[in-house]
Amino acid sequence: MLRHLHRTVKLFDTAKYGLFLFLLAGCNASGERAEVRGPVYYERDDPRSLDPALSTDVTTGEMIALLFDGLTQFDGDGRLLPALSDRWTADRTGQRYVFHLRAGVSFHDGRPVVAADVKRSFVRVLNPQTRGGRVWPLLPIAGAGEFAAGHAGDVRGIEVLGDTAVAFTLNQALAIFPKFLAMPVASVVPPEVPADFGQRPVGTGPWRFVEWQHDDYLRFARNPNYWGGAPLSESLTVRIIPEALTRAAEFLAGRVSVVEVPFGETNKWEQEHPDWLKRKPALRPVYVPLNNRRGPLRDARVRQAINHAVNVPEILRTVWNGRGALAAGSIPPTLGGSDSSRRPYSYDTTEARRLLRSAGYPDGFAVQLWRSGSNVELGRVAQAIQAQLAAVGIRVEIVSRDASSMRVPAVPQRELRPRRQLFLL
Repeated sequence: MLRHLHRTVKLFDTAKYGLFLFLLAGCNASGERAEVRGPVYYERDDPRSLDPALSTDVTTGEMIALLFDGLTQFDGDGRLLPALSDRWTADRTGQRYVFHLRAGVSFHDGRPVVAADVKRSFVRVLNPQTRGGRVWPLLPIAGAGEFAAGHAGDVRGIEVLGDTAVAFTLNQALAIFPKFLAMPVASVVPPEVPADFGQRPVGTGPWRFVEWQHDDYLRFARNPNYWGGAPLSESLTVRIIPEALTRAAEFLAGRVSVVEVPFGETNKWEQEHPDWLKRKPALRPVYVPLNNRRGPLRDARVRQAINHAVNVPEILRTVWNGRGALAAGSIPPTLGGSDSSRRPYSYDTTEARRLLRSAGYPDGFAVQLWRSGSNVELGRVAQAIQAQLAAVGIRVEIVSRDASSMRVPAVPQRELRPRRQLFLL
């Protein structure tokens, strides 16, 4: 992973439903390109913040993963590993976990990490005044929901056990709770968090913050005292390059160290630079959440009709050049818990129209589809969905937004009018 400067990078998302894409990462080993000082990676969008409490999108989460640690972490294949906690136990009920802290870990400013920092970090995320918007990984903790709603003065389910351990009591048994603590929002921050913490962060991660020129680049220096072993390079630069073709051109010019091959140029790169490429599954579902609390989408038949009306195999072929797989459930096949026996929705416009008629919408209805304005491929997907839903009478207006506001909790409630019901993520 990028955290430790491996040569290929696998991107992560924690989405629910959609297409699981198999991506290419390019790496030129010929030595003929221009020299760069330390590796240069890229992101499509500027991070929302470098404060873990404000992590709501992939770009922000990836940058936070460079700077901070949680009690647990995922490896490049999605397996759970220890992080700031080197071991943990659960009682027989599955409702009480005790996490023991790794010895000798310090923040970038030299302060040692103690168990009280874990509780303070989690309480800060849940504090209504923080307004992070993505607190769900911590809500299984007893009292977390009441505190986040402003109905309690503390989170009763977090107990500090001296300097070296912290216990969590959950609302109910949850075997995957340690995985929740690997999410960026559950990162541990120092005791004092200044007002500009999101712009000048201090964490425990493998990289230390150096500089952030918004919408241009971020620069990091390696943490020589990192508990997991210092990165291989002295520095790391992350450039903000929204366009895929621009990223590819910068790679060929020697100004980016790794690149995801543009989907439309897959065959070209495989023919011209086969020795540069590494093909690896990426846990990046693309999905359309449906707001089932508003308008026609409250009816399950309407939601089923939308699934039948979208020709996902065609979108995979035409937009992603076949680099993907059709989703058959909410859990990607590369993760534990996926159900290989599930069958995806079939493309069937006749069935879609029948379902719409039975739900009382024989002439369809109008909705808005929000999508990230900086992602070219998602723009093409949105247009394909718009055209395919029009064939069954559903009239789609596409609305472009920046990546961080695409998450539903980040959208002001006054903007969630009935037509704004689809989100392409």
